[in-house]
Amino acid sequence: MKAFVMVVLPIISFLFTFICRVKANYHASFVHTSPSLSREIRSKRKRVVDIDKSRKMAADKDESSASTFEWAKEGNLTKRTVQLTKPLGIVLEEIDAFDSTAGVIILEIDPKGNAAAAFRRGDADICLYDKILAVNNRDVEFSTFENVMDQIITSEENDVSLTLGRAPDTITVRWPNGVGVAAKPGDHFCDLAGLAKCKIPYGCTNGGCGTCEQSIVTDKGDQRYVRPCVSRVPKGLKFIDVNP
Repeated sequence: MKAFVMVVLPIISFLFTFICRVKANYHASFVHTSPSLSREIRSKRKRVVDIDKSRKMAADKDESSASTFEWAKEGNLTKRTVQLTKPLGIVLEEIDAFDSTAGVIILEIDPKGNAAAAFRRGDADICLYDKILAVNNRDVEFSTFENVMDQIITSEENDVSLTLGRAPDTITVRWPNGVGVAAKPGDHFCDLAGLAKCKIPYGCTNGGCGTCEQSIVTDKGDQRYVRPCVSRVPKGLKFIDVNP
C-alpha cells in the first residue's frame, strides 16, 4: 500500500499542475488575443450609457422647459425698442411648449444677419432670450408663435419695430460676432460664448496659458482682460463689449 501511494501521489500532483497551467494559458490567450472584442463590449456599454444619459437630459429639459423662462411670464421686464431690417436674422421660439399664450422669445441670432449687424453698430440692443412684447406697436406679449410671425411677415415696411422685454438686473454682453447675451453677475464667460456661438480658442482651460484671453470694455469705460475659461461676469455693470 505504501508503495502504491508513493507511485500514485506524484502522478496526481503532476496532472493537477498540468491542468492548472493549461487553464492559465487558456485565459491568458483569451485576454491577449481578444482586445478588439473587449473594446467592442466597452464601446457598446458606453453607447448604452450615452444613450441613457441623452434620454435623461432630454427628459430633464422637457420637464424644465416650462420653468426656464419664468421671468418672461411674470411681466417684470426691462423694455427696449429696436428697428431691424428684413430679413431680421433671428429665430423665434415659444417660451412654453405646453402654453402657447406664454409668449415668444429670441432663441437664436444669426451672426451674419441684420440683427447682429445692427447690434455690432450699436443701433439696436438685442439679446438672446429677449421676449417679443410688440411688433410695430402691436401687442404680442402673450401671443402665439404663429401670431407673432404673421405680424412680422405681413409688415408692409422693410424695417420692423420690435419691443423687447429682458430679465431685470442683467448685464448685456456683446460678442465679436454681433450676438448679445443677457448675463447675470457670476455667469461664466465661456458659457456665454457658447450661447452666442462665438468661437474662442482654448488651451489649458484652467486660466494658466492665456490662449482664450479676451479684452473687454465696460459701460464705465474701463478696459480689462479676462480668460473666459475661468472668468465670470463681474457685478455692478450694465454692458460689456468683448473683443478678441
